[in-house]
Amino acid sequence: MIKFFAKIFGAVMSCFYFFYKRRKTQNKIAFISRQGEKPSVDFRYLVNEIRTNYPQYKVEVHCKMIPASLGGKIKYIGEMFTQMKAMATSKVVVLDGYCILASMLKHKPELKIIQLWHALGAFKRFGKSVLDKEGGKSSATAEAFKMHCGYSLIAASGDKCVPHFAEAFGYDKSAFVPIGIPRMDFLTSDEETERLSELIYNKYPDLNNGKKNILYVPTFRDTEADRNALKQATEELVKLVNYDECNLIVDHHVVDSDKEEIYISSRMNKLEGESFTGMDFMAVADIVVSDYSSIIFEALLKNLPVYLYCFDSEKYLDERGFYIDFWRDLPVLYSKNARGICNFIAQKSTADFEKAEQFKEAFVNKKYESITAVWAEIIDELIQGKYDNRYNYKDE
Repeated sequence: MIKFFAKIFGAVMSCFYFFYKRRKTQNKIAFISRQGEKPSVDFRYLVNEIRTNYPQYKVEVHCKMIPASLGGKIKYIGEMFTQMKAMATSKVVVLDGYCILASMLKHKPELKIIQLWHALGAFKRFGKSVLDKEGGKSSATAEAFKMHCGYSLIAASGDKCVPHFAEAFGYDKSAFVPIGIPRMDFLTSDEETERLSELIYNKYPDLNNGKKNILYVPTFRDTEADRNALKQATEELVKLVNYDECNLIVDHHVVDSDKEEIYISSRMNKLEGESFTGMDFMAVADIVVSDYSSIIFEALLKNLPVYLYCFDSEKYLDERGFYIDFWRDLPVLYSKNARGICNFIAQKSTADFEKAEQFKEAFVNKKYESITAVWAEIIDELIQGKYDNRYNYKDE
């Protein structure tokens, strides 16, 4: 059934795309995402770089999540026509996630598609690594919708990620460019840290009270039972934090809630807002607590100590596979209960520094002062037909 639907869908979209492709290709770069309603920091950085240093190129940005409701999904078809027009008239398309039409349609030969994957590091298995497994697509669906086909180049944040990403995307390792993604410039920028700190302290001045700021950023849970377990675990952490010495920022996954919760002097003293992401809050965080989220790579890049609150590890690790040994490879401290996390923080216990440095070099190695500038250079050379693959992954 899925193959029949995909065939009909592909045929209908290809008919429309045939007419769109008759339009003239412009000196244009299109950014397409369904990760959010606004451009990601990766898109913002790269768009700004191109507009500033490569003004000869027109830039379009199209960001639209696929709604959960049936009516929303039907309306999303209109967005697909916008995407088709952009792909038919651009020289380069930049993605930050799977885009159905980018993979399914037959494009003009000169179009280059870059997959600027939205997550740092190689952590939880995804894509073709989890076909026919819980949390993954069926192999029939992946084949029918040509999942992750058609990319010219794929970004990776470090050499060690490439074999894992090659499995997830189904590409040869030579297709990967392991120089990182623009958010790595954002995370390591003193100017951005200062700017965000000011914004956050203006919104939540009590966070600037001289105490340590703990940022709790757990990953998404996709069942009601798991979300209830997360709620209970969060409440336990909120209850046990020592507010004489620390503030607590709770920022659940954006799919769960857009709200941040701020605890200053007690678990009853809670402020709420919808102003910042977990990555934003790292500008004022002294400590990061997470679980199975790739945000730990971002925290390590900012040299923040990381603690993993693994209250449901038996269930979660059974259901999800990891590219690395979860319990041994990460430069973090682990606890299955909130008391253990709070004890680590009180005792100022941290993971081994040398292990953290080696891990960062392998998985989130910032090789260039401006990763954004290198990606803009690559895009420019792709358009001119001059790119020589010098930044691509090469086996030792």
